[in-house]
Amino acid sequence: MTLLQALDQPALFRFLDPQTGSEMTERERRLLVGALNFHALMAPQQTLRIHRYDGTVETLPRLTDDTTFTGLSRSNRRRIESFDIVSTVEIEERASETTEAKANALVASRARHIHVSSDAVLESDPYRPPRRGLIGGLARQVKSRAPLLYDDARDLSLLRFRRRMTTAIEPRDYEREFREGGAHEDDVIVQAGPAAEGAPKAVIIGLHWFELGGAELWAFETVRLVREAGFLPIVLTNRDSHQPWVTRAELDGALLIPFSEPTVDSQTPGVEPLLRAILRTFDVKGVVIHHNQWLYDRVAWIAASRPGIPIVDSTHIVEYTGGGYPLSSAIASKSMTTHHVISPSLANWMTEVQNIPAERVVMAPLGGLTVKPKDAEFQRRREGDVFTAAFVGRMARQKAPEVFIAMARRLKRQGFTLRFILHGDGELSGWVDDIIAAEGLTADIIRRTSGTPVSQTLDEAHVLVVSSHNEGLTLTTLEAIAHGVPVISTDVGAQGDIIPPSALVPRYARLAARGLAAAVAPLISDESAREALWRKERKAEKKLLSKQSASSWFEEEVSSW
Repeated sequence: MTLLQALDQPALFRFLDPQTGSEMTERERRLLVGALNFHALMAPQQTLRIHRYDGTVETLPRLTDDTTFTGLSRSNRRRIESFDIVSTVEIEERASETTEAKANALVASRARHIHVSSDAVLESDPYRPPRRGLIGGLARQVKSRAPLLYDDARDLSLLRFRRRMTTAIEPRDYEREFREGGAHEDDVIVQAGPAAEGAPKAVIIGLHWFELGGAELWAFETVRLVREAGFLPIVLTNRDSHQPWVTRAELDGALLIPFSEPTVDSQTPGVEPLLRAILRTFDVKGVVIHHNQWLYDRVAWIAASRPGIPIVDSTHIVEYTGGGYPLSSAIASKSMTTHHVISPSLANWMTEVQNIPAERVVMAPLGGLTVKPKDAEFQRRREGDVFTAAFVGRMARQKAPEVFIAMARRLKRQGFTLRFILHGDGELSGWVDDIIAAEGLTADIIRRTSGTPVSQTLDEAHVLVVSSHNEGLTLTTLEAIAHGVPVISTDVGAQGDIIPPSALVPRYARLAARGLAAAVAPLISDESAREALWRKERKAEKKLLSKQSASSWFEEEVSSW
């Protein structure tokens, strides 16, 4: 079977050697074809010589960035094969602008250098380059030996961004950027031409990456709904990753372009060669953005090229680092038709802080994605059960698994008899395991990966602990409450929309560890208090889930396109 025969994705090119890539796994095939589709769009009707490389866990895929045109990347050390493709994308008849010189020079090369990491890299923690220099070395030492002190120091450094969270941002004036004194005064805006007659109807969907996460689950759901509405999903990601979730069933049949960054010289501001080719090749009926900065930066150009096209973004969380993607959304608000948010708190931030008209902000929770607003029963502690506190989430800084471990250490030192489950995987998995061992908690904390169903952990849990430094409204909170398990949480994001004040603790690491331990301790021996907490949370959850769900709202939205 050839690579293209094994595909369930559209291909905008053809292989001159049909046997190319026949030994690749599904994930590797999807990444390679995504890269080749990108280059086929960038070089219509051209024959390209493709050099494919493999690497290590330290070398992330290089699929679309400027080094794929030049070959100047440390990832290009182990060449696997070379082959030729022919782009089947139609040529656009248009005079080139002088400002496109850098892009034209890159595209003129007939060689492309593609690094697709093998599936073997997924067996290791994702590699994150260490910070270098004296400060970086000191930060690494503190992070490994005193993780909570490191967290608090980092939070202190982020206080300089807090004003952005309470101050309205100036929306972007795209055209002004191209006038004298603007950031792109030497460039020009060239709008896209019409789509080819009979072009397939499509929707552009911008994702962060193809990795595990609640935001990604919702993004994949929108891909599925777009496909079921009769459109071709064109899915762009813009965060470097080994993309372990690129094989998800929701992505079957979609045109996938997993970016590697930076794409700078190849994407001329105001001209946007990739998007021009997409709008020419497909009849694009809408745009959906899920935490994709590359697309946020270009929605004004899309809106100018396709006036009236629906442009929807979906945001979950206001970042303490300065606003994050909701701030990007507010900056691009002149080009947006609808801002979807998942919680009342974020809706208020959009309308009351950022002054976005309320009629353009839709609050629709993600509960319907994994939790149904049906009756739930309190999960009682069976006689003889050891009290179990669980953490469910990615092993990532945002989720603060180290705070959960510190809480476990405090409760153990206070003489309580209980067990802990730390459920999840991610880039900090190895570091988390080292902390557990250093604290002497290996026998007390059960480690589980995402290979274990979350429902199994919730079946065993008597309380879910959300220790995050930053959040929106976690799906795990909704899932636990629907499962009959109460939740103790740091006071972050929209957690307060569900969790009562008595079960919320400060988000700062050392205060959080102390507060979480103090909040869990009374529940260990007082079953009535545990049930009372769950009932308050269940009432708040049912009120939230009585609103139209994100899936239901988006299904109606996309059906109108």
